[in-house]
Amino acid sequence: MNKTININLANVFFHIDEDAFKKLDSYLKAIERYLSKEQSKDEILQDIEARIAELFTESTAQVNQVITMSQVNAMIGIMGEPEAYMMEDDEEPSSSASPKFKASRKLYRDLERKYVGGVSAGLNHYLGINTLLIRLFWVISAFFSVGGTVAIYVIIWILIPAARTTAQKLDMQGEPVNLSNIERKVKEGYSKFADKVGDIDYEKYGQQTKSGLTKFLDGLGEVLRALGVFLSKFLGIVLLLISGPVLIGLLIFLFSFGTISVFELGDFSQIEIFVLGIPNWIQIVLFFLVAAIPFFYLLILSLKLIFSNLKSIGKAAHITLIGIWVLSVIVITTLSVKKQLDVSYDAEVIEVIDLDISSGDTLQIRMNPNLMFSEILNQSKKSKIVKDEFDNERLFNSNIHVNFKSTSDDELKLRLTKKSYASSKARAREGASFIDYKYNLEDNVLKLDSYLLSNPEPTERNAKVEVTIYIPENHVIYLDENLNNFNNRRNLDRSKYNHYLNYKNDDWECLDCITTADTLSTQN
Repeated sequence: MNKTININLANVFFHIDEDAFKKLDSYLKAIERYLSKEQSKDEILQDIEARIAELFTESTAQVNQVITMSQVNAMIGIMGEPEAYMMEDDEEPSSSASPKFKASRKLYRDLERKYVGGVSAGLNHYLGINTLLIRLFWVISAFFSVGGTVAIYVIIWILIPAARTTAQKLDMQGEPVNLSNIERKVKEGYSKFADKVGDIDYEKYGQQTKSGLTKFLDGLGEVLRALGVFLSKFLGIVLLLISGPVLIGLLIFLFSFGTISVFELGDFSQIEIFVLGIPNWIQIVLFFLVAAIPFFYLLILSLKLIFSNLKSIGKAAHITLIGIWVLSVIVITTLSVKKQLDVSYDAEVIEVIDLDISSGDTLQIRMNPNLMFSEILNQSKKSKIVKDEFDNERLFNSNIHVNFKSTSDDELKLRLTKKSYASSKARAREGASFIDYKYNLEDNVLKLDSYLLSNPEPTERNAKVEVTIYIPENHVIYLDENLNNFNNRRNLDRSKYNHYLNYKNDDWECLDCITTADTLSTQN
């Protein structure tokens, strides 16, 4: 019966029989001799021992708890003999992977090429898909899933282990974990580290020792830095989800409204924002530039937060964009101020007319439309250019307001107020005098035009007509329902139109309305 020896490989305890131990010890010493001149000898030996411990752990789980000669031979077959690598060093370098080796990658997070958690870089090794495409997939899917993909990314980050040891890095890349590859990988890491710290004052820092508090603060700093990187990437994704759709919407606005304006496919005079007094397509371009340039910079900021190595668009581009934005703001502001100055003064032309109707006669009031100008009978501030019966261009709008007031006089009166707005008092008074508004009283029927006409120069806010009818007490009035959209009195219910009314103390009394009580008494 062979004697059993307890050994410690990479902090893992194993039981091994004596013969197997002698071969393992001889194998490790041969490796140590082979690496005697390497500066990174200790790191390579640690990784080799960790790999051997991993292979022994797998074999003992399948067979028994004692390492035998056959298991040591199997391990050496996987790891390779040191003499073979000594011979390769004297020959021309070849691929570290055996031609018989079939790549079998394991999924790990690649911390050396990470932007956030190394998930995309790890999937790049495992799936063979370009890292940039994987990262773009995360960003785009996060947009369409309303942030749901972010939660999936975090879960994958937690579940997939990081490739920290040399063996894990080789497994991640699909390379055989043997002596040659372990040595090469450690040397690469050692070389990178040496390049980074080559300029450090070793004499200065070699004399310093870290206390427990210093180590704690260093660890805390690493955690905070990692958290800061994650938050910056997350903020970048949020900003991308905001700026991207807004820019797309602004481009749709530019091309759709711009096409309609350039080819005159529609009339923008009915839209409140197009009131700067310049061609509509120029207004569209100005509005687009003022809104789109800030969101373009927001998009650039989001991409820089996500991809830290993204190049700048250049100083010339910055100056050009900022200059265009400032100029657009100045033009819009100037035209808006001018627009307000154009309507900063108002003037009125007032007429008071006695309506020749006896106190016992009923006055019927209705609006009088003109189908040549509009088919819609409705109050509106919108204007348009029309041609009158003499083929002259006139500015048409239906900004007509009809009001009713009670009076102690015995006569019906009509007060007609024509209002205009302009950049000066004189121009406003002149504009008010040019307003053409008509009414007609015939057979006790007062017909009020539902529109006004004025010179085509003023904008849509520059003309308004108020019609106020003063009604004596106990004088019967009949209001046509088409007055409803022009009357501003809130105390007149819609149900009282097309009925005979008495207006008293600023309130309407219906004379021929059938109440619920009257209906019940009739039924009884």
